[in-house]
Amino acid sequence: MKQLLASLALAPAIVAPCPALADTLEDALIAAHTNNPNLEEARLAVRAAREDRTQAISAYLPSVGISGSAGVQSIESDTEGLFGPSTTQADLEPTTATAQVTQQVFTGFRRSGASRLADANIAGAQEGLRGREQDVLLAAVDAYVGVLRDQEIVRLREEHVESLGRLLAGTRRRLDVGEVSRTDVAQAQTRLAAARAALARSRAELETSQARYIAIVGMPPQSLTPVTALPQTPHSLEEAIRQAEDAHPDLGRAESAERAARAQVTIERAALLPQVSLIGRADENRDFGISESRRESASAVAQFSMPLFEGGYAYSRTRQGRINVGRAEQRTEAQRREVVANVTGAWSNLRASREILSVADEQVEASAIAVEGAERERGYGLRSTLDVLDAEEEARNAQIARARANADAVIASYALLAATGALTLETATGRTQ
Repeated sequence: MKQLLASLALAPAIVAPCPALADTLEDALIAAHTNNPNLEEARLAVRAAREDRTQAISAYLPSVGISGSAGVQSIESDTEGLFGPSTTQADLEPTTATAQVTQQVFTGFRRSGASRLADANIAGAQEGLRGREQDVLLAAVDAYVGVLRDQEIVRLREEHVESLGRLLAGTRRRLDVGEVSRTDVAQAQTRLAAARAALARSRAELETSQARYIAIVGMPPQSLTPVTALPQTPHSLEEAIRQAEDAHPDLGRAESAERAARAQVTIERAALLPQVSLIGRADENRDFGISESRRESASAVAQFSMPLFEGGYAYSRTRQGRINVGRAEQRTEAQRREVVANVTGAWSNLRASREILSVADEQVEASAIAVEGAERERGYGLRSTLDVLDAEEEARNAQIARARANADAVIASYALLAATGALTLETATGRTQ
């Protein structure tokens, strides 16, 4: 880690003076954590999952309801008596009111299964939020470092174009005095045209990186400051794998899905078990007419039901649930293997990026010496203009390769944290929220 930090300090993009009020990686991460819509959607998913728990708890509480009716009723009746038929007509205004309380006593463990299912869904949503947070933070790091890298490459290519312009002007002066041929001038012109094309391409890549930065962070990059400190990463591959198996959100989400599948089996099996509930009811009926009639009643009933035969539907649903538990267990194992593979790849990538950065530093230093020697030897007539152009091209390519290697090393450190499940706003910024 010390060697990597020392190499990072050598890169021009890293040690550039920090302008006042410049954006930092910490600022970008906090902004992305606050403003990114994908992360906000994951937070809302957690809130929605918590409503499942409220719904599960409601099954343990009594349900209370009231109902009533009012209307007009006309009754006409004919009767035969000693003095002949008679007709009686009555106009009534019946009203009814009912209050009922229902308390489920035993539901075949459906309520406990629903509670465990809600808890598993909440845990899964929380792990999904953690996973989305890692994705957003890693994308923010990649976007931030990408802008710095492309800015540095544009600067190097601009310097290359200026250098080749000066070289072309000098070659033309030497042509005027007969020291070089027109071939030397043509070679310088060719390299200058190629450098201008590469500069245009690099500027387009910078604009693309800036657009991606805006999409992830939510604001345009201003004067980005270099990354001078890297997060603490595991000291060995075994430690990284152990951390990932304990804390990776993708694995936690798979385990939550496994618990949810088991809870669903309990819910489906409840259809095969008896159901017991208590029902309390109060009724009042009134008829308003020539005379008022009023009736009141109250009851308390224990209701029991037991399924005997339902065509095999409930048994099939229960068997299907157990099969889904097995599927969830296999998905968990597959996810564990994938997590281990990703950690191994991230660890190897970080180690390789550090070695590449170290070699890139050596290449930059050697190419600078080669350019200086080629220019000096050209003055003695030992080197041609083409030799100088080749040396400068190699030096510029080495500097660009170092800028890319520098960015890759920074991103690889955060990618390893994400692979172990430890990339959070606190570990990425060192700030306690």
